[in-house]
Amino acid sequence: MSESDMSDISEGALLGSEMSLERRLPYLKWVLLALLGLGGVLGHQSRRLRIDTQQVVQEYAIPPGAGVNLGGWLVLEDWFFSGSSGSLVTSSGVGQGRCLPPLVHDLEEPWPSEGVLAFRLNASKGQAETVRVFEAHRSHFLAEDDLRKIAESGITTVRLPLTWAAFADALAPLSPIYSSYDPEHESALVPDPFYLDKAALVTIRRDLVADFLRQAAEMGLQVVLDLHALPGGSQDGTYNGVWPNRPVFWSEQTQLGERTALSLVGRWVAQKMIAWVEGLDPLAKQGVAGLTLMNEPAHMNAWKDFAKEQDVLSWLADTADDFRRSSLPGQVKLYVNLIETAFSQFEHSAVPWFLTTFTHEERLTWAVADVHWYVAWSNGDCDGRTVQGGGFSCSAPLPEVQAKLHDCASSAASRLRKLFEDAQVAVTEFSAGTFHEARYACHNTQLLRAFLEEELKAFQSDQIQPFFWTWKMPFGPNFEAGWSLKYLLGLEDAELRKECDLKDLKVQF
Repeated sequence: MSESDMSDISEGALLGSEMSLERRLPYLKWVLLALLGLGGVLGHQSRRLRIDTQQVVQEYAIPPGAGVNLGGWLVLEDWFFSGSSGSLVTSSGVGQGRCLPPLVHDLEEPWPSEGVLAFRLNASKGQAETVRVFEAHRSHFLAEDDLRKIAESGITTVRLPLTWAAFADALAPLSPIYSSYDPEHESALVPDPFYLDKAALVTIRRDLVADFLRQAAEMGLQVVLDLHALPGGSQDGTYNGVWPNRPVFWSEQTQLGERTALSLVGRWVAQKMIAWVEGLDPLAKQGVAGLTLMNEPAHMNAWKDFAKEQDVLSWLADTADDFRRSSLPGQVKLYVNLIETAFSQFEHSAVPWFLTTFTHEERLTWAVADVHWYVAWSNGDCDGRTVQGGGFSCSAPLPEVQAKLHDCASSAASRLRKLFEDAQVAVTEFSAGTFHEARYACHNTQLLRAFLEEELKAFQSDQIQPFFWTWKMPFGPNFEAGWSLKYLLGLEDAELRKECDLKDLKVQF
């Protein structure tokens, strides 16, 4: 989320006096990173410092199996593109999207979600130009050296969020519009099958995804393909493709073609993805670590009541069975994402469901219990703020903050390990963001790197695979400090923010 508020770094600030040299090395490297991160304000020395930073990153030993998300590339969230006006991680009202570089800048009316943005662009610019805008973004967002930098940082796995538009041809039984293009090599504008007059998506060329998998494999990386958004909205969030419209995946039918339950249409999409991965060439398949058939199923349902909990678990069981019957078990893993905000009693519903739906052998081999963990919404428990009301103050002494964050991360990791017993467990989203309001979150790079370190240590201690959210968000500078790993590693190009804010207003706090 922002510019660093670097304070003086005293020698040994991150080091316990009784630590062995072997244990001190990772901490020393983080101190070096913090020092080298000053390169952006040291004028003529910045180029040399950037090179040194990369060398330190290459040496830093991120725990084996650690991953990072590639949010903002093939799934759009408004706050990633909010420029200097971004304020909330979870938007309210009209949304915060102000741009979609390289072709869309400084929009007067902010966009709330990808589906609404595509619909508006089509209404104002036409289908061809809308497709061109999205294709340009997809070619531009991921830099040529991003994968290399990810690999050099010690990360081994990338989680790639996708919308259902990567497999929109699965909806062909509803209408010819979903089969009127070549899904492997062409992009087309297709409507959401429920919100026909409110939301649309530009399909994702599958050769783009396959090429990414091959590149990842060649660099020694693997990818978790994550269905992040499904037709009609399967969770309540700006990433669902239809926000701020009500998520209707669990309750409604399609509004074109033969009336069909949206939940069934979503299963068609999941089945299409499974079949596509089965048919990949050897190098591309080598790049696949696993699949997530739905991200954050029914997120926020515990408060907004738009889905029946049993329907959510039944859908996950049915699609898990589709995976089980495919040729993929034993080749790739199934990351079964369960979000606590969907259930009134997560520990007494979702957790026992997972332990009974998958056999002990499946839980040890290919079925992964997948959850998300953030402190930014912990309401005075583990969140850090520059104002009163948080679990800690951003201005508190670093040892005090680090002790607090150690307790928070360790407690979360041990709880997950206890809940899911000896199963494979992943936290496919976590961050260093300390509060969901950017203005009041901690922006001190030293503190945030210490927080990241505590999280990684805690997850590693309980054999939990972590994925940082996210790799980069150069067009959401107010959020970068806590949510961009590339920024935390000192590798992001600050000049990129000008592509969203042509006036370059910079961070406003």
